[in-house]
Amino acid sequence: MRNLSPLSDPEIVSNPYPVYADLAQREPVYWDEGLNAWAVMRHADCVSMLKDPRFKAERMEEVLSGKFDGQSLPADNIYHRFTKNVMMYTDAPRHTALRKSTHGGFTREAHEFYSDVIQRVAHDLVATLPEGVQEIDAVSALAAKLPVNAAVHAFGVPEEDLGDVVPSVDAVMTYWSGPQDQPLELDHLLKHLTDLHTYALELVQGKRGTVLPDTVIARLAAGQEEQTEVTLEQTVHQLVLLLIALFAPTTPGSVGSGMLAFAKNPDQITRFLDSPACVDNTANEVVRYNASNQFTWRVAAADIDMGDVRILEGQRVALFLGAANRDPNVFDQPDKFDLDRPNSGKHLSFGFGPHACLGRQIASLEIKWFFVALFARFPMIRPAGDPEWNSNLEFRSLRSLPLSLG
Repeated sequence: MRNLSPLSDPEIVSNPYPVYADLAQREPVYWDEGLNAWAVMRHADCVSMLKDPRFKAERMEEVLSGKFDGQSLPADNIYHRFTKNVMMYTDAPRHTALRKSTHGGFTREAHEFYSDVIQRVAHDLVATLPEGVQEIDAVSALAAKLPVNAAVHAFGVPEEDLGDVVPSVDAVMTYWSGPQDQPLELDHLLKHLTDLHTYALELVQGKRGTVLPDTVIARLAAGQEEQTEVTLEQTVHQLVLLLIALFAPTTPGSVGSGMLAFAKNPDQITRFLDSPACVDNTANEVVRYNASNQFTWRVAAADIDMGDVRILEGQRVALFLGAANRDPNVFDQPDKFDLDRPNSGKHLSFGFGPHACLGRQIASLEIKWFFVALFARFPMIRPAGDPEWNSNLEFRSLRSLPLSLG
C-alpha cells in the first residue's frame, strides 16, 4: 500500500478539485493514510460501490475504531444503539423497515406543503437585510440562518428548543472531521448523543416545545401509533438523525458556496433570471459544483477487487462524492458552473441507490427558493473580499463570505 495523504493537507479545502483530478488520473482507488481508508475518486466507481451490498452502510463501529485508535464500546452503549438503528448506517432488511416508517413525512402532499413554507421562509430571510445595505458577510447573515428557519417552520423543531438542540448537534458534527485529528473527546460525543436522545423522546411525548402542525416531525409523530415494524425507541433514533441532518453544515455549505459561485459567474445570474429551466436546475448544479459533503463512508463486507486494487474485508472506503461530481467522463467542462448543464442531476451529493438522502427534495427546495428570493432583490451580487473556508474537508463549508449586494 502506498502512503499517499494529499487529502490531509488543510490548504486544499478552499479548492480540493485539482488534487481530486490528479488522483483520479493517477490512482483512482488508493490507500490514504490520513483517512486510514481507501479513497475512491471516480463517478462510476462511487456509483458501483453505493449500489453494491458488499460495501456495507453499517460502518460506524469501524469508523469509531479508526477515529479513536481502536477503541470499542459495549453493544448497549448509546453510540451503537443509535448507529445500528437509523437509516443512514444500516442495511436491509432493517434499513428497509426504518425507511418505510418515515414515509408519512415525505409524501408528495407533504412536499407541496414544505415548498410553500420554505418559499416564505426564504423570502422573509432575505427581507431581513436592511434597505441600503451595501455589503454583508453572506454566511452569518443568510446561509447560516436559512436551515435554522426551515427547521422550525418546515421540519417542526420548536423555536424555543433551538438553544438546547443546536449546540449538541454542532458538537456531534465535529466527530465527522475528515482527514484531520479528531477534535471531540469520546466522552463528550456520547454525552451529546445522550442529550439529543433525551430531548427527542421528550419531544415525541409532548414534554418539550410546541411542534407546528403539518411539519415533518408532526407527520412522523402522528404515524407512530400505526408502526408495526419499528419501535418507539427506533423512532426516537430516526428523530435524532433528523436533528443532526437539519443543523449539519450541508445546507448552509451549499447555500454559501452557491452564492460564491453566482457572485463569480454573474452570467449565471442572468440565466437564472431569464430561464425557468435554469431556476429548476439550480439546486442540482449548486450541489454538483460544490458538494458540502465531500465524501461518505462504506466498509467492505468481503475481499473485493476494484481494478488493480484488492480491498480487504473490514477495510473502510471513503467515496469522494465531490470528486465524482467533477468527473470529466460524466460532466462536460466539470469545473464550469453552468445552470444550463443538461445532466447536473447525475451528481452524487445526495448519495445514490437505497441510501439516497431522504431529505434531498427538501434540501433542493431550500436552495431553489433561497436564490429566487435573493435575486428578486439583489441580482447584482459580487465578491467583496476573499472567502474563508472551514478546515473540515468532509463537510466543506464557508466560514465567511464578504459579498457586495450591488
